[in-house]
Amino acid sequence: GRVRYHPESQHRFAIESLENAPDWNISRQLWWGHQLPVWYCPDEHVTVEETEPDACAECGSGELTREEDVLDTWFSSALWPFATLGWPDDTPDLRRFYPGDLNTTAREIIRLWENRMIFAGLELMGDVPFEDVIIHSTVLAPDGRRMSKSLGTGIDPLDVIAAHGADATRYGLLKMTSSQDVRFSYGAVEEGRRLANKLWNVARLLLRAECAKIDLKPESVEERWILARLNAARAEIEEHLSAFRFSHAAQALYRLTFDDFCDWYAEAIKPRLYTGDEDAQATALGALERLLKLLHPAMPHVTEEIWTSLPGRATRLIVAPWPEPDERFAAEAAALERVQDAAAIFRRSGVLVELAGDERRIFEAVVRPDRVQANGNAAAEIERLRREVARAEGMLGNERFVASAPPEVVEGERAKLARYRRELDALGG
Repeated sequence: GRVRYHPESQHRFAIESLENAPDWNISRQLWWGHQLPVWYCPDEHVTVEETEPDACAECGSGELTREEDVLDTWFSSALWPFATLGWPDDTPDLRRFYPGDLNTTAREIIRLWENRMIFAGLELMGDVPFEDVIIHSTVLAPDGRRMSKSLGTGIDPLDVIAAHGADATRYGLLKMTSSQDVRFSYGAVEEGRRLANKLWNVARLLLRAECAKIDLKPESVEERWILARLNAARAEIEEHLSAFRFSHAAQALYRLTFDDFCDWYAEAIKPRLYTGDEDAQATALGALERLLKLLHPAMPHVTEEIWTSLPGRATRLIVAPWPEPDERFAAEAAALERVQDAAAIFRRSGVLVELAGDERRIFEAVVRPDRVQANGNAAAEIERLRREVARAEGMLGNERFVASAPPEVVEGERAKLARYRRELDALGG
């Protein structure tokens, strides 16, 4: 248990491969490698020693010939966690960086490499070389075949980067990650390109005012809401990264950036930005600063470029501290829920929900209903929502579905049911 494999199924396989290890021929006929510590005398006696012996252990003959075969290459690879740090010498690097934290590899070399590194570390260093091992999925060709040079199914990442950008490619690969093998998806990479463009454009909007300071002086509900959302997303992303759920972290970043920050907050705050409201401008840059920090691990290039344009940059983004928890605005995390439900209803059916005050102001700024020719049927929309509520309640009332469906599917149905009920309530149904 000192070393944990992720996902858990691969941990079980790692233990199984130790408890039921197959016979493995350690002798290899390679040009390079660690020589077997075996010597032969003219009488064909065999001597095995850690260091070169002076005489045959059985007959005392001084005429010894060393075995020409070498150890299996995985014996050399097993030394990698500490040999690269100067071992067997006691070096500052070895003291500082051994043991490490994390190793990532493919499942086919769990037995050959991962387990050998672990028992070599225990034997020669007295400690395991790392605590967590991610067994990543194998990315297949888009048609489901294994990527292969001979089959011509490989994809050159430089071609993908040239077409979509490095950040988009990185994001797409994060989005594709899974505990199962996955097909390469140009759609995931294209989603990353759209996200990078959206971020770039909203940054241009916020930086246009040339505000000289970054500060948090939230006055409006949408300002307090985005700061609450940024903090909630930080906690969610930290949880996903700690559990190595990279695709979930990518999805959370997409929703936060594309939906919350760009489509809702930036659109709602535009009128104050255009009138030169310095507090709104400083708060907007403060919110952008936090967003860039959260996005940086997934999209390092575009975030670093935007970061250098912010006022008062003392360091590069890559060495800036991760955002600290900030619960001051947590109570506002659901402040736009009713407005967003109203927007979803209007965009889907053309039916206007009655809103007032800040909710109406934000709705009109973001949705712009005056630009849409809509004449929705409220009764029909209420009836549709009632059917959706009944369907979702039926699924969630089925114990077999709740017990056997993937947790994320069940949670998705619960989220849908909650949204349908809110929308139905907003329409007075």
